[in-house]
Amino acid sequence: MIQRTESQQRKSVCFISETGRVERPLQDPSVRYRCYHPAELLIKAGHYCSIVSAPKFYDSPSLDSDVHVFHRPNMARPGFADVIRLLRKQGKPVIADYDDLIFGTPEIALESSAVKNGTLTPDKAIAAFSSNLAGLREFDTVTTSTEPLADKVREFNPGARVLVVPNIVPPSILSVQRGFETHLRTRSSTTIGYFAGTKSHDRDFPVVEAALHRVLAENSNLSLLVVGPVVVPRAIASLPNVSTAPVVNYLRLPSLMAMCSTVIAPLEMSAFNACKSRVKFLEAALSGCRLVASPIPDMQAIGSNHLTLADNSDDWYEALSAIPDASKRRELAIRNVDFLQENMKIDGLMKFGEL
Repeated sequence: MIQRTESQQRKSVCFISETGRVERPLQDPSVRYRCYHPAELLIKAGHYCSIVSAPKFYDSPSLDSDVHVFHRPNMARPGFADVIRLLRKQGKPVIADYDDLIFGTPEIALESSAVKNGTLTPDKAIAAFSSNLAGLREFDTVTTSTEPLADKVREFNPGARVLVVPNIVPPSILSVQRGFETHLRTRSSTTIGYFAGTKSHDRDFPVVEAALHRVLAENSNLSLLVVGPVVVPRAIASLPNVSTAPVVNYLRLPSLMAMCSTVIAPLEMSAFNACKSRVKFLEAALSGCRLVASPIPDMQAIGSNHLTLADNSDDWYEALSAIPDASKRRELAIRNVDFLQENMKIDGLMKFGEL
């Protein structure tokens, strides 16, 4: 068997992300999960990694890295096509990575949360999805955060090799929170949390609104904590056992979430949301919370041994009315943290990057 030297085994990987957080991409949750977290595992394996926003990268492209991962590549970015061509000429792996359905037909664009919540006008969304689709078609290898998203890639770029690289919690975060025993922290068994990092969930709250209002109105001992910029429906906000708080830094999230026994992740069922990932489960597991979620495929893949899925209003009402006892919550918390440890893998990225 041929033995490779240490220098041959180590490679450099550059992550380039289309993010609005140009100067500090770490502040973008998407970049954190798709670039920083995998990079940590690669560094642990002995590789070298750099992470840069697309505007910074194309302003002064450096093509010295062995592998380039383009997170959410966009054909409209000046210099993009030239960089891909040069990297291919050098024989270096180029990988496109996606964690949301941001490409496709005008019909798909109009289903996106950006349009439904007014973040983008229909015309701008259609243009963005078209440009992202053109970017996707420049790649022969693609990684995605979920299987439905991989299916969409295969639909629009049938010649590409596609592998799913699920979102993970990296060692630096898991070991710290495990050391603090955040998941085992004593907390009120009657506090429900809804943690929305962005305004894009405004259309998702109505999924749980009726059941949540009924549960909170019938049980004055239950309370709801809503964290983030999501608009709370008036009927919910007017209840005396509801409180709100602004979004917090990612590293502070587990300690705040650990105030809750149950957290919810309602999603409007659509082709766009079907492609979303398990991030809400990862955060709940890290904090020791039971998660009640809409049954998107990536949540279903985790399994009912780790979370509760709610298909309709009756399911939401039943799940939120049930108050798990302390021993069962502890068992679930331990089981879920073990899941985070066991699923700390980026095999698809390692394979495509020849790492």
